[in-house]
Amino acid sequence: MIAIVTLAGCTVARERDDAGVADDERVHARGILDPASEAFHGRELARRDWDFALCATCHGDELDGGTSAVSCLSCHVDGPTTCETCHAPASMAGPHLAHLARDVACAECHVVPAAWDDAGHIVGDAAPAEVRLGAMAARDLDPPRRDGPPAYDPATRTCANVYCHGGAFDDDLARAPAPVWTTAGDQASCGGCHGVPPSGHAPAAVEDCVRCHGAAPGAHVDGVVDLGDNSGTCGACHGDASSPAPPRGLHGERFTTAIAVGAHRAHVEAPSGLRGPIACAECHVMPAAVDTPGHVDSAPPAEVILASGTWDREAATCAGTGCHGAATPVWTRVGLGEASCGTCHGVPPPGHDPALGVFDCVTCHPAFDEGQHLDGDVDL
Repeated sequence: MIAIVTLAGCTVARERDDAGVADDERVHARGILDPASEAFHGRELARRDWDFALCATCHGDELDGGTSAVSCLSCHVDGPTTCETCHAPASMAGPHLAHLARDVACAECHVVPAAWDDAGHIVGDAAPAEVRLGAMAARDLDPPRRDGPPAYDPATRTCANVYCHGGAFDDDLARAPAPVWTTAGDQASCGGCHGVPPSGHAPAAVEDCVRCHGAAPGAHVDGVVDLGDNSGTCGACHGDASSPAPPRGLHGERFTTAIAVGAHRAHVEAPSGLRGPIACAECHVMPAAVDTPGHVDSAPPAEVILASGTWDREAATCAGTGCHGAATPVWTRVGLGEASCGTCHGVPPPGHDPALGVFDCVTCHPAFDEGQHLDGDVDL
């Protein structure tokens, strides 16, 4: 054991390991400032159960010089009893640093003391530090899916059932939902906590996630499954807060010339007045919930299922639907006359006086301009 002399010895000239100070003139043994030496002051303090009071007899109550005129603050700027003295991020490697980089607080895995000498910290307590998993690890989904509490096994150095690594997701496609602290490599990359894509999704690549889950930085492992604008409506992934119908397509499409957008709004909002709003279910199977089979587990594009007629995606046209008569309107030619008078039937239709014009229709068909034109009834 290296002796640390008390006040009387502090009058001796301060030694430097490279100054050639004789051993009998030294306050501390050689190596007191060398982190690689067994005599390093950090190790000596640990052997003395962190007795800073002994250091203070020479270096002052605040360890800022005292009778020795040697301040510990020259190296430990905020004082040697701060957390950073032992836990400086620059000295960390591996998983600790990776967690800090993701803003995971120390208290998520350890009891953080209010002061360095709190019971259970370092005074009278032996390493290693105890792992006590916190709120993040204990999170669950809604509805609940967790099958056990979060846990850490010090023998195998493995976490289990921790939300932050997908232990609560129960996804068979996850690569590392029970990460091993000492295993090399990145166990937290995409696919570690859940599959890419997760179970129950249609085949997709990592870059496709933002279609429905947005791209808010730092909001991934926060206990919430984000869906677009998080409105909780269909418009969170496609459409917007006012309507589930595009524009916005799943890839962010905005123009009606894109097949994902096309005449969606022209149908669901019915701006022409010829027919009231057309329900989404007229052309698509409507899921009861986001995870209803056939919805997100079905690869794009969305299936068009018509009560009558056919849909040709390659040509972007409908045929034989009834609502457009014998016409085959092009889905992406919005506002270019695809649904104007004369496209579904003649003006006037066959069997009418050829002299009649479009403004004469209301003479015999008073409901023409009240949204009842395409309701299946010929009103007279």
